This record gives sequence, structure tokens and C-alpha cells, in this order.
Amino acid sequence: MKISRYVRDKAYLLLLGAILWIIILLFMSAMRCKTELIIIVSVLFWSQSFAIMMVEYMRRRSFYVSLYEIMDELDQKYLVSEIMEEPQFMDGAVLYDVLRQSDKSMLEHVNDYRKREENYRDYIEMWVHEIKTPLAALKLMMSNHENELTQDLAQEVDKVEDFVEQALYYARSTTLEKDYLIKEMPLQPTVNKVIRKHAKQFIYRKIKLDAQNLDETVYCDAKWLEFILNQILSNALKYSEDQSCIHITTQKGKESVTLSIQDEGIGIALSDLPRIFDKGFTGKNGRINEKATGMGLYLCKLLCDKLNLDLRASSMEGVGTTIHITFPISTMMLLK
Repeated sequence: MKISRYVRDKAYLLLLGAILWIIILLFMSAMRCKTELIIIVSVLFWSQSFAIMMVEYMRRRSFYVSLYEIMDELDQKYLVSEIMEEPQFMDGAVLYDVLRQSDKSMLEHVNDYRKREENYRDYIEMWVHEIKTPLAALKLMMSNHENELTQDLAQEVDKVEDFVEQALYYARSTTLEKDYLIKEMPLQPTVNKVIRKHAKQFIYRKIKLDAQNLDETVYCDAKWLEFILNQILSNALKYSEDQSCIHITTQKGKESVTLSIQDEGIGIALSDLPRIFDKGFTGKNGRINEKATGMGLYLCKLLCDKLNLDLRASSMEGVGTTIHITFPISTMMLLK
């Protein structure tokens, strides 16, 4: 709080004081008071005025400097009224009271929003679990009457299951910290589980699989990793040509293991590459594949960030795309 700004704000008081002082001078002159007395009265008048202004300035300055310091240190700045001390001057007390009421109203609004969000998430999770039952029954009926048509239908049902699973993990992504357990785990069983899930598509489209050096141990949550890998492998298959090859390999570094999933598909335009993890972004390939939602890689990036995994992509149009996931191999890495 600058003193120059305070003086400008109190300029009207100085003006009123000056008018009052002139009236006093005129009155004392009319009363034929001595010059010495007029000087003493003037000095006392202005000394008192400036003393009052300086005391009020120091009280306000102390309060507002403290308030700014609290604001700088707070992450959730709307909680400032819960931490600040109540000021001892009237206009500050009014401000304090207004802030307390405003923050109370906002907290009630935030709590109401959180409750509605939790109810919506609970509904989505319930819906996902309910929809899985008829999907499983449908797959069972098709397996009991297997022919060329039911095989095609089974692939479409698998796609529906993937979208249902995507909806579930998206709903849970806001509360991931309550639903994951990072521990030491072998990488190969999870990768194999995801590969088996897409085995029919590999066979149907005659796409080869080249999986090497997967016998590594990493720190992650197996369930969430399975979802991430499933999204990446689905994309790789979606944009791969028939009779091409998908390569899955690992490379071990000093403090990390990098899993790479490489396809030989249409690739990603260089201009689109920096944005492929953005929510809803489909780019040039999305215009080719009109069913693309732009949510798969966004969710992968969101979950990888929360799991302390590094997710990046490299690609060349007409050659293919490689997605790299870097895992920590030391618990010390999880503290960074």
C-alpha cells in the first residue's frame, strides 16, 4: 500500500481541513489574535491532522501487506478469509465480513457441485457395470452360434466394450488417487493380456506381432496400465494396414524402462503430432476415420501424468507411429 495512493485517496479530507483552517485563521484575525497564537493554533491543527492520517495509514498498511503475503502463499486463494486476521478499523472489518460471507457461499456452491459430480460419476460406474452383463451375454450367444456373421458382430461388440471401458475410466480419472496402487510389477503379463484381447483382430486382418524384450519389472498400477495399453494398441490396430506388423519392445535405461508400441500404419501429420494428447483432438486422421473421438490418447496422457509415467509419440506419415511409455524402475523416481 503506497503512501502516495493513500494521500490521493484522502485528498478530500485534506481539502476540507484546509477550508476549516482558513475559516479559523479568518476568525482569529477578526478577533485580533496575536500572530504567535495563530501560528501555534495552525501548527497544532495540522500536526493533529497529519498524525491521525499517519496512524490510520500504518494500521491499514500493516493489514493489507499481511493480506497480500497470505494471498501469495495460498494455492486456494478463495480461503483467504479463513486465514486472515480480522482488522481493527471499520472499513477493514466490513471487507472482512463481506469476504467471509462470500467465501462461505462459494464453498457451499463448490460442495454442491462436487456432490453432483460424485452422483454423476456413481451413475456412470453403475451404468457401465450394468451394460457389461448384456454385452457378455451377447458374446456368449455369438460364441455358441459361431459363423462369419457372428465373428463380425463379435468385433463390433469388442469395440462397444472398449468405449464402455473408456467411459468408466474417464469418470474415475478425477479420483484416480483413491483407486490405484503403485507397486513393483512384471510388464510382460499385462502386455500379453492386452494382446490376447485383440487376438481376433490380429488374426482376422493378418497383422503380425513382433514382441521382444518384455521381461522387465516396473513400478505402476496393473489395472490402469492395462487400460492405457489397450487404448494405444487399439489405435495402432485401427490405423494399421492389413498384413502389416506391430512391434512391441522395451528399452532399459539407468533409472527407467521405456515400452514402445510401433505400428506400420498411415502415421500422423507433423502439424498434428504436438496435439494428439489434447482432449477431443482427432486431426487429419480423424477426418479420415469419422468415428474417432479424440478421447483415447487424451485419457492415456491424463492417467500417465497421474501415475508418474512419461508418455510421448513419434510418427512419420505413410511410415507409422510409435508410442513410448517410460516407467520408473526405482521407488525414488516416484517421489519426484
